[in-house]
Amino acid sequence: MGGVFSHEVVAKKTMPGASYEVVDYHWDAGAGIFDCQPEVLLRWRMRPYRIKAQGWVRPGERSNFGQLMLHPGNVPTHAEGPEVGEDARTMVCRFDQDWIQDMTGNRFDSRTGSFEPIFDLRHTGVDHAMRRLMRELLEPGMASDILIEGLGISLAVDVARIFDTADDANESRGTLSEARLRRIREYVESFEEGCPTLSDIAKQCGISVAHLRRLYKATTGETLHSYVEEVRVNRAKSLLLDTNLSLKVISYKLGFCHPSAFSFAFKKMTGEAPRDFRNRVADGHAIAA
Repeated sequence: MGGVFSHEVVAKKTMPGASYEVVDYHWDAGAGIFDCQPEVLLRWRMRPYRIKAQGWVRPGERSNFGQLMLHPGNVPTHAEGPEVGEDARTMVCRFDQDWIQDMTGNRFDSRTGSFEPIFDLRHTGVDHAMRRLMRELLEPGMASDILIEGLGISLAVDVARIFDTADDANESRGTLSEARLRRIREYVESFEEGCPTLSDIAKQCGISVAHLRRLYKATTGETLHSYVEEVRVNRAKSLLLDTNLSLKVISYKLGFCHPSAFSFAFKKMTGEAPRDFRNRVADGHAIAA
């Protein structure tokens, strides 16, 4: 393992219990790091959208870095760059764990070993707040400190909800907590392209696929697979009605390997083929106009 991993802080704001930084990272080819910091770290990468660097806690369990990452405090983490160098501009929030706990009342202790990094966190609310926070750090406006503080508190609450230990109590009774259910839905609905597998969702929750299936069905009365398909069909309807994209392009954007597979799945869920749906609704709009 060779190469250099370096970073430059472009902008920074420090407040009680938290600090916020815009950081430019550089990975040389094959550069590796070992990291273990006391703060809870929330990272959102502005660019590029995808990188090839990977992280892991245990050998043999590597994960790709997503655009949004959450690192509990005091958890030893390894990372390694790809075969070519990469640069990434990243928004980094550093939260004091006791500050989050005192503010939210949610008691969690990452030093117990029950919390692990989420290398590809999908959360629409956190994503939007991180984007706005980065913009405010780079181009501060009127009452900037108040806005940064408010965004930071909002993000800290989201972090506390992700670490909500009520999940354990609910799962011992055979159901999902509201926090876990919300996290599943945030994750599934965050995909603008493709579609998560049940394995992907289970990994986000830190439980097995079989256990997640049972808990989701017991909590909602429907299968997790049917919910994922419902989200995908609703996204398909939006693309069919709000864009002029071809069925081939739409099918690939939704993660289908072939347009015929998309047409079959859409008809199974809605009772009509995608082209018939598009034409029918478009004709209805024309008559109404």
